[in-house]
This record gives sequence, structure tokens and C-alpha cells, in this order.
Amino acid sequence: MTASTLTASLQTNPLRRARLHSAFDEPIAMLRLAVPIMLIALVNMGMSITDTIMVSASFGADALAAVAVGSDFYSILFYLGAGTLGGLVPFYTAAVTRADQSERARLERIGQIIVLLLAVVLVPIIWTASDWLALLGLDQGLLETGRGYTRTMALTLIPMLGVMLYRTILTAAERPKVFLIVTAAMLPLNAIGNQVLMHGSGPIPAFGPTGAGLSTLIVAITSLVTLVTVARRSAPRTRTRGNSIGWNDLAPILRVGLPIGIATVAELGIFLGATLYAATLGPADVAAHTLTLRMAGVAYAVPAALLQAAMVRMARANAHADPDLCRRVTRSAMWLAAASGTVLCLGLTASAAPLSETFFDRGAAGIAAASLSVGLLVLLGVMEFIANPGIGAAGLLRGRKDTRVPMLCTLAGYWLVGAPLGMWLSEAWNLGITGVWVGLTAGTTVTSVLMLARLVRICHEASRRPALEAGRKWA
Repeated sequence: MTASTLTASLQTNPLRRARLHSAFDEPIAMLRLAVPIMLIALVNMGMSITDTIMVSASFGADALAAVAVGSDFYSILFYLGAGTLGGLVPFYTAAVTRADQSERARLERIGQIIVLLLAVVLVPIIWTASDWLALLGLDQGLLETGRGYTRTMALTLIPMLGVMLYRTILTAAERPKVFLIVTAAMLPLNAIGNQVLMHGSGPIPAFGPTGAGLSTLIVAITSLVTLVTVARRSAPRTRTRGNSIGWNDLAPILRVGLPIGIATVAELGIFLGATLYAATLGPADVAAHTLTLRMAGVAYAVPAALLQAAMVRMARANAHADPDLCRRVTRSAMWLAAASGTVLCLGLTASAAPLSETFFDRGAAGIAAASLSVGLLVLLGVMEFIANPGIGAAGLLRGRKDTRVPMLCTLAGYWLVGAPLGMWLSEAWNLGITGVWVGLTAGTTVTSVLMLARLVRICHEASRRPALEAGRKWA
């Protein structure tokens, strides 16, 4: 059928035209939600790159290493907290779907209490990190250089968890563009703050590398105040049910959110562990791993955005108690995951050689690193192709409040398969960093397969439920 014939057929057949529009409604809605979330991740990455460049250019490699230790440790605990807050999404989305303003206000209060509880537990751990990380063998001089920055990041965790709470609320309400605008506006503020606070200006003293942490703290507070204002204008203030929030109110959110936080840290931790292991290998291995990891961070923005979009749309479908809508959401998420994985795989494979040649010099060490990185980037492309459907499935499961088993799938795939296999290939087969990335790819494959199997089982159980209920009714 030609394009003109199809157009004529649609014009003369309103039912076919309606079905075509219906088929594309859900994928378009999911993309409309996912694209701003992806851009937010890229803007946040821009802030991190800005800090890296400015600290390195001003204070050298030692200062950069000191800041990196504090930043990486902060990031691990931040993602644990952010994942836990993600447990609000299915509940808040359901309240938005029902237009229940009282429930939205109650869930916001629950989120605020969870932020405070997380801060009480996590802030002291980061604040004292420079003392107890030395017991694990990290260089004492490096830790002392970064002490001020690390303690500033400990304070930053409080407003940043608040930012994540209101990002969660706005995403669950399908308003991520607001957060994107706020985040983009903070990018130049962060750079200006770095310059002023690191080097001083007028009455403001120079704080050195600690100034980068102070700038991040100021940006976090500004973002939080802005997001609270926007969120409260979009959701009119109403009196919440009951006079206080108790454990029975917190437990359902934590039951969904904590496994998300643990799974996020498990996934982040495997790549951090790979970085630490790479440091024990040769310079070419470290350099090739660094380039591949940077590209992995950029590429991951796509499936991570799709995960959140699938989670919100599935939570909305569940709130409507509409099995047909649940099926459409599932199909849309899986098609988009497969398509994005294919595009990322082809893009990374095609750009592997040009990127490697551009990133490294033509000296002996650079040529060796470039040769290694070509293979690693191709492996990363394969990993994205395999991982995206599994990540999409994880988002759909989270939208159904199913997070404990997916957490176990992540732990099993990455830490029972990926990590041991990668080390074995690297050591026993002398594959170096390539063996590590083969292990990561295998771990990703196992995780993705387990996620998809779990989704199939949950969907099968959901499809059987109406028939069983009908059978009991007739009985």
C-alpha cells in the first residue's frame, strides 16, 4: 500500500484513523514524559563536568582527586536516598489520577518525613567520611585535602534530597519540564558560584576546592526553594487526612522505595568497583575504561528516562484499573526500549573508532588505549541493546509497586554473575579491562532476562485475575 493510498484510506475510514491515533497515543505520551527527564540527566552531568574542569584547571590533579573521592562517596548515598524517595511515584501518581488533593498533600508530608529520616542517617556518614575512609587504606593526605569539600557535600545532601522529593512529585504529576527549566537555570549559577567561591571576590574569601562544594550547596538550596514554590502552586493546599503521620503511613512507601534505592546503588556500585579495579591495571586499560565509562554515563540517560516514564504511566494505568491501558503501556515501553537500545547500539558501534582516535593522542600509550577502547565501546553498545528492554521492564514493575524481586534480580545479575566473571576473565584469561567489560555485559544480560521474565509473570497473573474473579462470581 502506497502512502497516498494509506492517506486516502484513513480519510474515508474514521474507525481506522481513530485506531491509528489510539495506537500512537501512549508511545507519544511516554516520550513526552521521558525526553525532559533525559535532558535533566544530561544537564546534571554538565554540572559535574563543569566542577571537574574548573577544579582541575585551578588547583591541579591532586585537588581534583580529593574532590572526586568526596563526590563519588556522596553520590552513592545520594542515589540510595533518591531511590528510596522514588517509592512515592506510584502512590502520588494514583492520587493525581484520582484528583485527590488531600492524598497528594499527605504524600508530600510523608516524603518530607522520609527526607528528614534519610538525612539523619546519611549526613553523619558523609560528614565523618574523611576520618573513617582512612581506615580502609585511602591516602590520608588526599582525604585531608578534600575534607572541607566532603563536609560541604554532607550538608548539600539535605536540600538535594528535598530536590529529589519535588522532582518525584512533579514527574509523578507528569510535569518534568518544570524541573528541566529549573535545572537548566542552575547550570550557569553553579559555574559562577564555583569561580567566586573558589577564588574569592571582594569581601568573599577564597575557599579553594571547598568552594565548589559551597557552590553546589547554594544551587541545591535555590533549586529546592523554587521547586517547592512551583509544586505548591500546581497542587492547592488542602488539609490532610488525620493529624499526624505514623509508621503505617511510611511503611508502604519504604517497602516500595528501599528496594529501588538498594538496586540503584548495586548498579552504580558495580561500575564504581570496575573503576577501582581498573586502577590496578595498566595505564592503557585505565584510559580506555575512563572513555567508555563517560560514554556509558551519557548513553544511560536514555533508558533511565524511559524507566521513570514507564513507571509513571503504569502507575497511572493501575490507578484507572484499566487492563487494556496497562497492556498498551507495557507494549509502548517495550517497543521504545527496543528501539532506543538498537539506536544506541548502532551509534556506539559506528562511533567507536572515531571517538577513540579523537580522545587519545598518537603516542604509544594513546594508540594502545585507543585500540582497547574501540572494543570496549562496541561492548557498551551491545550492553545498551540488551539492557534497555530490562530497564523498561523494571520501570513497568515499579509502576505496579513490585520492587523487591527486581532488586534481587539486579543483585544477582551484577554481583553474582557480572563481578566474579569479569575478574576471572581479567585475571585468569589475561583480558585486562576487556574481561571486566565482558563480565559487565554478562551481568547486564542476566539482569535484563530476569527482569523480563518477572514482567511476563506479573502480566500473566494480571490477565488471569479478571477471569478468576468472574469464575468466583458465577460460582
